[in-house]
Amino acid sequence: MAGGCLKPQKADPAPAASADPAPVGGGGAAGVCEGLVQDTAAHPMSALGAPPLRGVAVDPEFRTRIRRITAVPASEGANAVIKPMYSTMPAWNADESRLLLWHREKGHELYDGRSYQYIRTLKLVSPSDIEQLLWDPVDPDVLYYPSNYNAAPNLMRYRVSTDTSDVVKHFDFCPTGDWGRILTMGSDPMYLSWGPSVIIGLRCGDTKFLYDIKGGQVLGPTTVSATIAAQPGASGQVAWFFDGTVYDTLFRPLRKVAIKSFGEHSSLGRSGTTGHDQYNSVVFEAPPGGSEAADVGSLVSFDLQTGQRKVVVGLATGYPYPPGSTHVSSVALKRPGWVAVSIVGDPRGRGPLDNELLLASVDTGTVCRVAHHHSFAGEGKWGYWAEPHVVISPTATRLLFGSDWGNGPSVDTYVVELPSYSAASAR
Repeated sequence: MAGGCLKPQKADPAPAASADPAPVGGGGAAGVCEGLVQDTAAHPMSALGAPPLRGVAVDPEFRTRIRRITAVPASEGANAVIKPMYSTMPAWNADESRLLLWHREKGHELYDGRSYQYIRTLKLVSPSDIEQLLWDPVDPDVLYYPSNYNAAPNLMRYRVSTDTSDVVKHFDFCPTGDWGRILTMGSDPMYLSWGPSVIIGLRCGDTKFLYDIKGGQVLGPTTVSATIAAQPGASGQVAWFFDGTVYDTLFRPLRKVAIKSFGEHSSLGRSGTTGHDQYNSVVFEAPPGGSEAADVGSLVSFDLQTGQRKVVVGLATGYPYPPGSTHVSSVALKRPGWVAVSIVGDPRGRGPLDNELLLASVDTGTVCRVAHHHSFAGEGKWGYWAEPHVVISPTATRLLFGSDWGNGPSVDTYVVELPSYSAASAR
């Protein structure tokens, strides 16, 4: 079902990027897409040298600013990887003053969220997985994570200001000392609810449950023989279990959503107009009774309160069949309804959507073609580690992504500073 990916070839020599070219375009509170390309035509990717550390390159086709945040030494060999944790997990904290990245074999690293200066490697107590580290949606000083230390089922809280962790909750009903039943967020985790309640989805073995961190309450434990966990909606009022059913927080079924495959890359978010919870996903196959022309796309949004679906980037809106390696990020907490998408497809970026980053409003249907990410991903030597895994910032003014930049000697992190962010930071 993936799009036609091509084998990597040696790139043509590319001009070096300048240290920090001037911002382009404008922006403002309502102008998230102002100055960005919004057509459906092909914009074949030009050769472009990777910018220097904290320097900026301007995308030749889309005229956006791509800043390099990290420059991991190639001497680290197979561990020369610093990238975002995953598209479903915010990289920036609530006020965007801090930024979290993952360094292979070294752990989670903290950066200044605006200058991008490295601060330190976090002192954590054995997080259950790379991507299972979550910023509090309101408090910029706090992260949460399930720990697998000694296989004890503990949910931990980390404070940036003190570089220390403490136990939020020990779950007595979970088995202790059984590595097959450690506390995790499941095999395909999403983010927390966005407040005022802060609810996380967890599992230990076949026991699946939600936990209200602020209220100190376990919600709706159930038994399901699967590696997934229940995922809370952004509102904290519904739960999603990857079976096409929307539940309340006690796992009582509310409604079905018409999706044929529940295992595609997706992200839970929230509408900026209705406040409804959304499930935003790539869709390769039409549901029963649907059609490829009407229902398939690289970004399809499902309203979890009504069950209604909307193709935002797809055949019905003038785009091609979804290319391969597409990821979705719906965690713009301060600008709900805006979603980022990273697509690999043909890593040489020859067709529409190939090697592209997108920004879209699932409320209005506006789609902005943001930049080429220049990563070969699965078609290159780094494979999975070079997938862009785009992450949208809380204010939807920056897009973070990982890239091997033309199948290069390392995987590093870059950020697209949108015109709205550049204009705001220039004031």
